Amino acid sequence: MSADKSAAATFRLLWETKESARSSLSVGGIVEAAIALADAEGLGAVSMQRVAGELGYTAMALYRHVPGKDQLVALMADRAQGNPPVESGKEWRTEILNWADAAWDFYLAHPWILRVATTGAPTGPNELAWFEALLRPLAQSGLATENLVATAMFISSAVRDLARIATEIVPSGSDYGNLLAQVIRPDRFPTLASLMTSGAMEDDGDVRPALDFGLNLILDGLTTHTS
Repeated sequence: MSADKSAAATFRLLWETKESARSSLSVGGIVEAAIALADAEGLGAVSMQRVAGELGYTAMALYRHVPGKDQLVALMADRAQGNPPVESGKEWRTEILNWADAAWDFYLAHPWILRVATTGAPTGPNELAWFEALLRPLAQSGLATENLVATAMFISSAVRDLARIATEIVPSGSDYGNLLAQVIRPDRFPTLASLMTSGAMEDDGDVRPALDFGLNLILDGLTTHTS
């Protein structure tokens, strides 16, 4: 199957899959089984054969509903996201922070999705709903139309990548500072040396404060930019 035909097949499946389909041998049933497998064992455990086995069918039976693993993973990623947070009616800044909180929680609940390659702009119904939920408050901020998508991409990418780091990082605590002390010299790394002296280089593995600080810094700048 060519890349164009594969993309078209994926798009069709994303928009034609019925949430009401509950039988195991349906697109909805297959996707739900694959999500459960990924939640339990990670994305690497997901294959057409393994999902078929979980459902009690052969892989060939699955191929009659989902053309291949690439389409299956795209369906999984869109379905697992669910709906974005409901608009609270509060100011645009609060809406964006609420969006980031919900996205963070989603990624940590389904860390396998952070291993799904980003191959293009969002196309699935849930992906687009999340994108709309971020673009809407950004538009209310007064940001110029031509900058909305770029800003939304920057914010969503920051949330996603820091969530990825949060699921991968192994805290090293004060050991990190002790290791650095062996090689950091003020003449070569003056800023790092100063941070070590202040204790700021200890690694507790918590990256969420970095996200909160960065988002608020961006939103402060956005307020200034649009005022």
